[in-house]
Parts: sequence; C-alpha cells; structure tokens
Amino acid sequence: MMSKIESYFGFKQLGSTWKIEILAGLSTFLSLSYIFVVNPAILSEAGISKSVVFFATVIVSSLATIIMGLWANKPFSLAPGLEMNAYVAFIVVGTLGFVWQDALGAVFWSGVVMLIINFLRIREYIIKAIPDKLKSGLAAAVGVFLMLIALKVSGILAYEGIQVQGIGLLTSPEAYVFYVGLIVALGLRYFKVKGTILISIIVASVVAHLLGIGTVVEPVQISKEMLSGTFAFNLGVIFNPKIISVILILFIIDFYGSIAKFIGLTRNTTIVDEKGDMPKMKEALAIDGGATVVGATLGTTNVTTYVESAVGIGEGGRTGLVSVVSGILMLFFLLLTPLVNLVPVVATTGALLFVGLTLLPTKKDLKTYHWTDVISVIAMLLATIWTFGLDKAMFVGFGLFIILQVIQGQWKKVNPYLLASTILLLLSILLA
Repeated sequence: MMSKIESYFGFKQLGSTWKIEILAGLSTFLSLSYIFVVNPAILSEAGISKSVVFFATVIVSSLATIIMGLWANKPFSLAPGLEMNAYVAFIVVGTLGFVWQDALGAVFWSGVVMLIINFLRIREYIIKAIPDKLKSGLAAAVGVFLMLIALKVSGILAYEGIQVQGIGLLTSPEAYVFYVGLIVALGLRYFKVKGTILISIIVASVVAHLLGIGTVVEPVQISKEMLSGTFAFNLGVIFNPKIISVILILFIIDFYGSIAKFIGLTRNTTIVDEKGDMPKMKEALAIDGGATVVGATLGTTNVTTYVESAVGIGEGGRTGLVSVVSGILMLFFLLLTPLVNLVPVVATTGALLFVGLTLLPTKKDLKTYHWTDVISVIAMLLATIWTFGLDKAMFVGFGLFIILQVIQGQWKKVNPYLLASTILLLLSILLA
C-alpha cells in the first residue's frame, strides 16, 4: 500500500519522501491557519455571520486542498483570498451598497467565468505566453510579497492600508519574534537540518508566548447557524449592470493571482519539467475556479491558491501529499483549534521572510538576463512593494516588457495573450 501511494504521487520522480511531505503539509497548514480566524472577522463586516463564514472557509478550503493533492498532485493549499474578501466587505458591500447575498452572487459568477476560461484552456496559453525571464520575475515578486507580509505583520514596516509609510518598531515583542524565527530558519538551513521551517515556527511560537503575545481566539460554536449561508447568494444579481465591474475585478484578481503563484511557487523546482511547464496544469487551474463556486454556495468569497504554500515547498514538499496532509488538518480544524491557537500569526513571519528570500533570482539566473529583462523585473518588484498586489505587479511587468519590445522594433513578436492580459489587468485597476 505504501509503495502504491509513493508511486501515485511520484515520490521518486519528484525527489521526495514521506517525512518531507508530511512535515511540509504541517508547515503549510500552520502558516495559513490564520485564515480560519481572519476570514470570518473580515466578512462579518459585510454582515455575514462569523459561524457561516467559518464553516464555509473550513469546508471549502479543506476539500479544495485535498482535491488539489489527489487530482492535480500539486503541493498547493487553497483558501479564501484576503484581497478578495476585503474587497467584498469594504467596497462591494461597504461602499457600493450591495447586500452580502448580492456580493456572494458576484463571487459565484466570477468562479463560473474562471471555469469557462479554464475549460477553453485560455489560462494555460496565457501562462505559456509569459517569457521565461518574466516568470522568474513573478517568482521574485511572490517572494517580495511574502517578505512584505512578514514585515507588515511583525510591525517592522509601518503601513496605512496598503501603502508603506516607513520603518515601524524594530524593538517590539513582535519584532523579536520575527528575528528569532528568521535566525532559526537561516541557522537550521545552513546546517541542512530537516524540518527547518516547521521548527522555526514552533520556536517563534514559544518566544511569542514568553513575550506575552500568544493569540487566544474565541471559539466558534457548532450550530445550525453555520448552514444558514448555504445557497443564500443572489444569482439574479448578474442582471444588475453595476455588478458587472465587481465580477470582472474579482475574476481578474483571482485569475492572475493564481497564475503568479503557480509560476512563483514552482520556479526552479522538480514540480515543473525541463521546459518550465507544470504537468496537470489544467487540473490545478480548474480547482480554484470550482472552489470559488462552491465557496460562494456555502458563504465565503473567492478561493485561491495560497502564497503560504511556499512554506511547504520551501520545506522540500513536492507532491500532492503535502496538500492532502494540509487539507486533512484543515478539515479537523475544530478539533485542532486549541493547538493551532498556540501558533500566533507573528510566529510565522520569520519563516515567511526566509521562504521569500529563496524565491529571488540567483546570481546564475541574473547573468542570463538581458537589460530589458532586468528593467521589467525590477519594475515588478517595485510595484509589488508600492501596491502590495501581485496583479498590479504583473501589469507593470507585462506592460513594460511589451513597451520595450515595441521600442526595439520587435512589435511583431508581441504575444497576443500577453497583450490581452495587460489590457485586462489595466481594466481591473481602473475599475477598482
């Protein structure tokens, strides 16, 4: 039985073991478990019951993640995206005046559009249209995004909304936890110790509690109320002209966000083949679209591949078993709540920054860059820092790359899928 499972997931081909995969799955779960607390808190601002959102988040995240592992054999974990739930709560409901049932209807239709695009294989063509060096730049952008999250949560960078205001507190308890996590991760990786990231998170959690910043979360009660959001969405909202821009924005953020993560997370790993292509890409891309549809049905916003999957991949996870382990832990979140609550979000910051560093281009990669590639990649990184958004970083990188092609008289080489992507990304920015 064990050998059949190893063969199914391709341990030998992908260079992994049971120990590595299980540790990677546990590490990924710990790094993103905060979403089960944060998502209900954010969407409650839109008027949705926390119990409804909690139930929807746990169920759809666990099922989507397990299916990602079993069907697509990818070490990606999925959950409702923070960029989408905040947009729904504070813009769609808070500013535009839609009720939450209308908002979930918009989420549902954005998921349907995702499924149609995936069925037509358009997203695969878009991914293949992205030049190799820009893919490297996207990986770096994902890395910078992870590092920004770490620095923001630890308070080392001061933010107002999504804008960096400057240096925050370098000597706070949160900063100390960050330093400890990062130093432990760097030290263990230097000595090639297995379980580097997981150990870093555990040690940082201990330090956080010693400093008095452990998180205590009020448990959500299991009740019939959890099911009250099921099929509560308003599908008829699509006939309201004002909702079209909302659907488009949700679709574009989810669509291109997943592309950035797929490319960024798998760069320079055995998950992709010699050409840099990812096997079973169509299956992997279909799962987040389907998960968004199911999530809207249960009572939550767009489900997407989580950038924190980089934590498990950084631990050495390469197969779908990572996702299966992470998904099962999500499913039993109610039973694990007392344990997971011992891991405050700040305890993951050192590990997140460490993983972000590993996604930056190596010196060997940089030597192969043309000057136009360097400009495009630097622009993407600056856009990530300035906007705190991967979709906007992609727009800047893609747009600048195309402009440089035209300036050099290579306008005939402009890929139509890359051009269309740039226009769509611009459209979402203008409509937001």
